[in-house]
Amino acid sequence: MAKATDWGLTDAGFRRPTYAELLDALEHKARELFGSKANLTVRSPLGVFLRIYAWMLNLLFSTLEDVYNSRFIDTAVGTSLYNLGRALGLRLLGAQKAVGYLTFSGEDGIEVPEGFLAETIAGTQYITLSAGVITDGSVTLPASAIIPGPEGNTAENTITNITNPKSGVHTVTNVKQFEGGRNTETDAEFRERYYQSVDFAGGVNLDAIIAEVYESAEAVIAVTGEENDTDFENESGLPPRSFEIVAYGGLDEDIAKAIFRRKAAGIQTFGNTTVAVLGASGQTFNISFSRPTPVKIWVRVTDLVTDRHFPLDGIEQIKRNLVAFIGGSTRGGLNIGQDVIRVALPTEVLKVPGVIDFNLQISPDGERFGWDNIKIAARQKAVTEESMVSVS
Repeated sequence: MAKATDWGLTDAGFRRPTYAELLDALEHKARELFGSKANLTVRSPLGVFLRIYAWMLNLLFSTLEDVYNSRFIDTAVGTSLYNLGRALGLRLLGAQKAVGYLTFSGEDGIEVPEGFLAETIAGTQYITLSAGVITDGSVTLPASAIIPGPEGNTAENTITNITNPKSGVHTVTNVKQFEGGRNTETDAEFRERYYQSVDFAGGVNLDAIIAEVYESAEAVIAVTGEENDTDFENESGLPPRSFEIVAYGGLDEDIAKAIFRRKAAGIQTFGNTTVAVLGASGQTFNISFSRPTPVKIWVRVTDLVTDRHFPLDGIEQIKRNLVAFIGGSTRGGLNIGQDVIRVALPTEVLKVPGVIDFNLQISPDGERFGWDNIKIAARQKAVTEESMVSVS
């Protein structure tokens, strides 16, 4: 029998006794007080009382265990977890709207107002976030989905209908896909972002800048960065005394503002995208960062062998696991510049109960499948979708 001194807060952490251990300890004490022949059966008054009391103690220890676990990021859940994040300036991300850019064509001089609506053939609506005037036949404006969630993520050239036509505005389209729409952040996703943001409160170092982009630029899926603190251009092409943020997802303006809030004065930014940001003094600063090139990854799972424990939606679960691991339009998965290692993918398939055997291959073009890893350059991002994962 485990000693009561082994329960609760110990040198090894918090140990919660089981119901059986509690009942055993109570019965042992009862025999000390009432004698070895005391009737402690399940039908005796004393036996019933001891079982009720053991049940109550079990609930109490369960609560104490939750209180103890709420102090640690790996075991805290819900509000306790989010409170730990606040120490770093992190907040729970609610459901987010997919964002992107809409290009309108029409007559020069016609204004496309803020709040102008466009939609896909299926009826998913998007709204412009700022106004613009058509020049040289077109104007491109930032926009977001009306409703938060992954339903707003859509491929390029799918937003083609103007909801409320305006004279002089002829067509609309999205040259690039809308992405970043997602449901409310889960505890697991919050923990992942917590560890990526451990230097959020650290001021102006590169980790703090990356954390700021993750935290405040809506619909950002993945972020990485590099700095050059030498007096010479480095191998990546960064100028002296500069840094580069590479961000996937989100609006250019939001990312530039997040970088500006955290960057040190006098340090130049570098990248293939530049946005003018207005400072508190009224001065305009050009903030540069880079957009990674998406590298599409196809996955083919064949010769799948399962047993009776394989769930009815097991194939869908396999697809979701693989998409979550590699990354898609709602989750970062592999970070920017991170190679796709084929031997890491079978683990995601085996997470589904009932999987016994299978064969898995990957492809960079959807045609040539093999067992080789897929190299991802520093300014590239591996992406996939459920439609690019086949299971048979």
